[in-house]
Amino acid sequence: MLQIVFGSIAVLLSIIVLLFLIIYPAATLLTVILFLSIVFLIVGIERIAIGVSSLSSTKKTRYTNIVLGIAVLGLSIFLMEFPIYTAAFLIILAGVALLVSGIARVVQGISRDIPRLFKGLNIGVGALSIVISFLIIINPVKFGLVLLATMLALTLLIVGIEMISLGARGNKKGEEDSIVSNSRFT
Repeated sequence: MLQIVFGSIAVLLSIIVLLFLIIYPAATLLTVILFLSIVFLIVGIERIAIGVSSLSSTKKTRYTNIVLGIAVLGLSIFLMEFPIYTAAFLIILAGVALLVSGIARVVQGISRDIPRLFKGLNIGVGALSIVISFLIIINPVKFGLVLLATMLALTLLIVGIEMISLGARGNKKGEEDSIVSNSRFT
């Protein structure tokens, strides 16, 4: 039941983000950055509180929590203070990640002993990822911003649909994989 509820929330949020992205693209991105900043602010405060409290057993753990909390708190303040630079940085980071993923797919498609169809798909998807990553890195504001927000919203939509279907079937997320793998050995 919980998977259905959270899946429905994820689907609803993704549809709202996609609609707002079409209507107000800049405001949508700034809102996402603001929420991310608030989450980091809460995490930073929580880390500092754990470090200061006696919940941490060793001195090293306490100091690590405090330093980590201060670093996350600083990141949160930076995100709130400079949302445009944050957006550009996130977009370029996503472009670099997509580039690395594309290169890995092409290498995997060339080097692995897999059927020709999957080999072609790996190489094709990898090449497409490389081209899109260059477009994102070259023009992060016009191309990368819309693509990144759209991809995040679509990913949220797909995850939400998956959660709803798993909840409706009554299986836990990893349970169907173990059922499939067990049926191979019997």
